[in-house]
Amino acid sequence: MSFHTMTISQDTHPTQDIYEEKAKMLVEQLIERGTIEMEHDEPILYHVPTGAQFDSVVNIAHFHRGWEAAQTGET
Repeated sequence: MSFHTMTISQDTHPTQDIYEEKAKMLVEQLIERGTIEMEHDEPILYHVPTGAQFDSVVNIAHFHRGWEAAQTGET
């Protein structure tokens, strides 16, 4: 993989800059789209396309960004 390809991938799917507030905004958007679901009585977040479960908005945000990059072939 060339540096240019890595740079494009990093720009398209950045994960290093996901902090708590940004992760919350991303998760809220993904809940609205139906990509993430959350049970009302449990603090567990479900990543619908993969079935993965998380108890942290930061962790699921990182996971989703990585999953999204893999789906587009930009790993």
